[in-house]
Amino acid sequence: MSIDIISTGRYASDHILNNDMLSKMVDTNSQWIVERTGILERRISEDKTTEEMAQMACERAVKKVAELNGIDVSDMMSKIELIVFATVSGDTKTPASSFRLSEKLGIRECTCLDVNAACSGFLYAMTVAKSMMKELNKKYALVVGAERLSKYVDWDDRGTCILFGDGAGAALLENTRDMSEDGECSCENRLEISDVYLGGRVDDKGLLTLHSKNHIDEENNRFIGMNGRQVYKFATEIGPKVIEKLFDKTGLTKDDIKFVVPHQANVRIIKTMAQKSGIELDKWYTNIEKYGNTSAASVPMALDEALEKWGDVLKASSRKTGENVEKTGQYDEGSDRAKYILSIAFGGGLSYAGILFKIK
Repeated sequence: MSIDIISTGRYASDHILNNDMLSKMVDTNSQWIVERTGILERRISEDKTTEEMAQMACERAVKKVAELNGIDVSDMMSKIELIVFATVSGDTKTPASSFRLSEKLGIRECTCLDVNAACSGFLYAMTVAKSMMKELNKKYALVVGAERLSKYVDWDDRGTCILFGDGAGAALLENTRDMSEDGECSCENRLEISDVYLGGRVDDKGLLTLHSKNHIDEENNRFIGMNGRQVYKFATEIGPKVIEKLFDKTGLTKDDIKFVVPHQANVRIIKTMAQKSGIELDKWYTNIEKYGNTSAASVPMALDEALEKWGDVLKASSRKTGENVEKTGQYDEGSDRAKYILSIAFGGGLSYAGILFKIK
């Protein structure tokens, strides 16, 4: 029995703020931004709140499964008993964003909670949801990461305003413990939440901060603050260690990894983690060039895109050895041994997380 991802969804605004547009706001240029971050543009939500973006991502995830199983979206939505919402940019302190999201989705009775682990938030939330579904015997849950960081960006600070964007991503989970009543849902891809590693380190130097609006020094602390150089050092140190911990725990190696979905913070960080971990760079999915750093939304948005682009590769992994599948995107499907997706994240706290998803 397992807790499985059976669908994913994402949402990003159509409003694009590209590097050339930014260069008219602050002293920067596209070449400088791309060389240091890999970002070409980011999405800015002008007409939807954090919770409304989360609603869109969740509805898209649920709709996929509902259509595949020939049931109404509202009927599928009514089966959801748990929502875990990862965000640092919720629209209210209370009710929690998860409760407000439940209302927007039309789910009247639901266990809800928010998780704040910044850019690691979605993987933290996934781990919390897995435990709660097992302990409380919940059959369906939504895990969502959504951020409207643009409301906390200092648009006069070229060191931070080039980095962040808005967006949302969601995953629909199914508990296969008791399938006597309805059985498993049909789905395009089924990923078991296999093994998890979470950790944290006290950020006593304030490397990554976002203070409350009622912070005593409000005027100087109302925006996202980040020491980019030190965050880079932290991420490139801790990321490979998280991968090593997961491999030591499970006995897996890089050859067992189909592809990697990392937090989209900086393309140089991703390249360094690939080099240190020994996992080939072409297995690391990136979309930072389109969205920038969307914090807790980063991993689920990238996971949803990766499943769209490389879904045929996953279907091949669940078939018998020797079956061939057409390559999609730029990914080299590699050997039939690779049966896992690795996701890794790091962020404020300082937090860090890694999850292995088994392809079923």
